[in-house]
Amino acid sequence: MQADKKMRWSVHILRTLFGAWNLFFGLVFFFEFIPQPMGHGEMTPYLNQTLIDTHLFHVVKVIEIIVGILLLTNRAVPLALCVYFPVTVVIYIVNMYLEEFAAGPFIAIIYLAVHLFLFWAYRSYYLPMLAWRAEINPFKSQKD
Repeated sequence: MQADKKMRWSVHILRTLFGAWNLFFGLVFFFEFIPQPMGHGEMTPYLNQTLIDTHLFHVVKVIEIIVGILLLTNRAVPLALCVYFPVTVVIYIVNMYLEEFAAGPFIAIIYLAVHLFLFWAYRSYYLPMLAWRAEINPFKSQKD
């Protein structure tokens, strides 16, 4: 019972922090509360500027805002985590291998670990997707 309560609180806290982080940095891009971090590595400012110039950064930031809101409001969390995972992988790669400041790998590992922990916590929603052989039957419910 105690372990279940700790797990629920851990998920709630990490989901809320992850959602707030994404919402904040999504909004920062559009409203410039603080300057957009462009990176500290040799290549990261070029990468980020290219993403901005091609408007791909805009797409990522809109996704961050939507995912942040969904996580904060505890709505469609499994879907939000799936949609956001490619962004998490890119953030991990950039911070782990392209950033040249000491906190880069730390941020990369923590960010990926939180996302993977939340995946694990919501794993029951993903298990049906892992069917090795799936039959198409749109009229049959999974309970049948």
